[in-house]
Amino acid sequence: MQPYRVRLFLSVFFLVISAGPWSRQHLTAQRLDEALLNNLEYREIGPTRQSGRFVDIAVPNQRPYTFYIATASGGLWKTENNGITFDVLFTDQDVFSIGAITVAPSDPDILYLGSGEPNNSRSSYWGDGVYKSTDAGESWTHLGLPESHHIGRIVVHPLNPDIVYVAALGHLYSENEERGLYKTTDGGDSWTRVLGPEIEGRRIGVVDVVMDPTDTQTLYAASYDKVRLPFTFDLGGPGSRLYKSTNGGDSWIQLGAGLPEGMLGRIGVDVYERDPSIVYVTIENANKNDMPEEERRQELLDHESSRGMIGGEVYRSDDAGITWDKVSPDGQSIGGGPAYYYGQIIIDPNDADIVHVLSARSWGTSNGGETWESGPLGFGGDDHALWIDPDNSNHMILGYDHGLGITYDGAENWYHPDFQSLAQFYAVGIDMSHPYRVAGGLQDNGSHMAYSTNPSGGPIYFEMWDRVGGGDGMYNEFDTCNNRFLYNESQFGPISRLDLWTGDRKGIRYDDPDMRYNWNAPIVVSVHDCDVIYHAGNKVMRSSFRGENWEMISEDLTKADPATLTTGKGGDGNIQYATITSLDESPLKAGLLWVGTDDGNVQVTQNDGLSWELLNGNIPNNPEYWVSRVEASHHDLGTAYISYTGYRRDDFRPFVYKTSDFGESWTDISSNLPAEPINVIREHHTNPNLLFVGTEFQIWVSIDGGGNWTSMKLDMPASPVHDMKIHSRENDLVVATHGRGIYITDISSLAELTPEVLAKDVHFFEPEPKVRWISPDLTNYSSSNFNGESEPEGVAMYYYLSGEASDSVIFTVYQNALPVAEIKGPADAGIHRVLWDMEKRIERSAAEQDRLRDDDDGGGGGRGGGRGGRGGAPRDNIRYAYSSAPEGQYTVMMSVDGQEQEQNITILKDEWWMDRR
Repeated sequence: MQPYRVRLFLSVFFLVISAGPWSRQHLTAQRLDEALLNNLEYREIGPTRQSGRFVDIAVPNQRPYTFYIATASGGLWKTENNGITFDVLFTDQDVFSIGAITVAPSDPDILYLGSGEPNNSRSSYWGDGVYKSTDAGESWTHLGLPESHHIGRIVVHPLNPDIVYVAALGHLYSENEERGLYKTTDGGDSWTRVLGPEIEGRRIGVVDVVMDPTDTQTLYAASYDKVRLPFTFDLGGPGSRLYKSTNGGDSWIQLGAGLPEGMLGRIGVDVYERDPSIVYVTIENANKNDMPEEERRQELLDHESSRGMIGGEVYRSDDAGITWDKVSPDGQSIGGGPAYYYGQIIIDPNDADIVHVLSARSWGTSNGGETWESGPLGFGGDDHALWIDPDNSNHMILGYDHGLGITYDGAENWYHPDFQSLAQFYAVGIDMSHPYRVAGGLQDNGSHMAYSTNPSGGPIYFEMWDRVGGGDGMYNEFDTCNNRFLYNESQFGPISRLDLWTGDRKGIRYDDPDMRYNWNAPIVVSVHDCDVIYHAGNKVMRSSFRGENWEMISEDLTKADPATLTTGKGGDGNIQYATITSLDESPLKAGLLWVGTDDGNVQVTQNDGLSWELLNGNIPNNPEYWVSRVEASHHDLGTAYISYTGYRRDDFRPFVYKTSDFGESWTDISSNLPAEPINVIREHHTNPNLLFVGTEFQIWVSIDGGGNWTSMKLDMPASPVHDMKIHSRENDLVVATHGRGIYITDISSLAELTPEVLAKDVHFFEPEPKVRWISPDLTNYSSSNFNGESEPEGVAMYYYLSGEASDSVIFTVYQNALPVAEIKGPADAGIHRVLWDMEKRIERSAAEQDRLRDDDDGGGGGRGGGRGGRGGAPRDNIRYAYSSAPEGQYTVMMSVDGQEQEQNITILKDEWWMDRR
């Protein structure tokens, strides 16, 4: 073998004290070089119609067919053809949550972006400040304010794009200093806080700002006194107020004269474009009738229930904010529902009496507030952004929890673009069908299921997704024994059983009105007996037969601190607390269960709930934060993993631990992981040293049992990874993101990585069997949807080169002793994949070759169309005829620089095609 050039440096340090290929003594420290993974890739499968939360819209005046849409957890998107197609922007940054996007009125190429959505929900993600583009979104520069975290609005001077105002809310789960209204006069090179109220020693953030369209020195800004905690949301206080400046922010006055005082929540403000003396505000009035201000303030400080507060109100000023009149009815909350999640008021730019207040079901008035109508838009739901064309009020763009809507006839008809894969998954499940199915729960979009690949060989069309649950979709777990039953739920625990053979659905929730369920309450289907299922609230329930019966197998496993349960099951902010967040059963022993809770408890039972052991005191430097995952080992009874997320405590460090003795002792395996909260950890089913963690930004992989971690982001955009599953048959990693749908990647090569493999010059990994699918009957598909990517057509073969080879890598496929295909692969260092298209070549006779040359004048032959290294010989090679390779066994020989390595390939018959009909 010739010497290798440019040897790949793997930073490998290990001891060979092995008793077998997966011995834990085998690895003391081994960090995988990220470059080794460069040729692995994810495929994005969707779905799209259930796209996630859109929070802001920006339309350049000079380019009527262009607009930008900002999403809560799916990045920034742009269309240049009025919504027919979209391109994703802002992908080189490790930021996926956008709060505000604004185009400079004087220059459509200049954009300002505020990262971190301002909508204050449990899953509202943070950003790292303000960004600027001077080329219409092609590239971006970070301008600072990294601790602002959540930005509600950006206003740019209409004539000078260097003058910008930013409404910064600050951290969601704490009250940090970098919050308020910031101004720059030099395009973002420097910032000055021009409004930052302090109340009771606390800095208050600003959620909204608007400029007088005729006087650039006049601004209105709304401060927002709130803080979210893991168990409640303090939705208001004395710091929420409306302010006005008439000198470009140099000084401010607090507006009143008709506006409510006392305890207020979120405030939204808008100025009428044609007459700026007309101003509207929507105010979350957190006061309670007949309750003194001091008493109500103490209620908020004590996290007591806000039930019975006044709610959403709308006020109008006709004298530029000097005086105000209430224009919403008493006793009816206009907007809100809850206000912290919306807080937007929009005046029709052509009629001051037409006003929209965005909400779960938005409100509108067409007579200046004399009467109000719920749902005047006739579209959307959980609305967050509305743009009305200043030249034609019938043209509107609506951003909401389910996606985007565009109307040209005043809301009579709406177009919903379906090109953006922006689904916000909470959890994912997989079955053992052929191909296997994927099901997951989505924020405000129910649960959906599809095959992991299209057996026809084309893309995964949107129409191939089935809705299998309603509400806010959460856990979806299959009966993997026969793939018949799917167990899923919506928010706070209402679990159902869906019979995938008959379509029958039955609610099987355990009947206990006092049970506290997490927003995403864990479901487990036992691998030892698929009739046995577990469901968890603050206690663990077990059913011996598919949810038809239940027994309680634990007491309350949470801390159940009364201070966190002030409203009975939690606090304000649509929260149930002191709940079980993660539950797992050992795949090696029935009834060995691990539990984690949102208030930091970790417990284990080895006897199906007869007794439980609290493990908190055994965990070193235990943060006792929200337990995001417990994972029982596939290889050792006493081994398990736990991860905590400090996100809800404003702590962004990674926390992940491992035990090998049933929780008696724990080892911190966070190692070199960055400051990214962890949502999930998974152990590979055949390789105990192969671990994956999903963080709020990406995936990390370890090949030494957590001693070192390497980024496995690859070609996936930055996105919160809420769940992952490893398919035991296909060796696929299935990734559920909360913002960009589901991704799948083949990890079969990683499962085989050992120190011995990495020490070799060349290694040919064992190929996975491949089914030759029978194509189902085709149905009609829309041409206007995003199409998910199917698995590659053909047999995938992976190989590893420690350094660059001197020539191409050759793969020869043999049927018995007959060579039937030849494929060339790259020669550079790393892990590579080549594909055999499952077609065999047969050499034609000399006479047939001569005849083809004569018929074709010396060219062509075969069946036309070259495929090259894709999987067979070029089609213009008349030496060979091609046909489908039959099902059966094949041998593959890999040749590189004088070395040969052999593996077997199996092509399987599709015996399951009738099950898919």
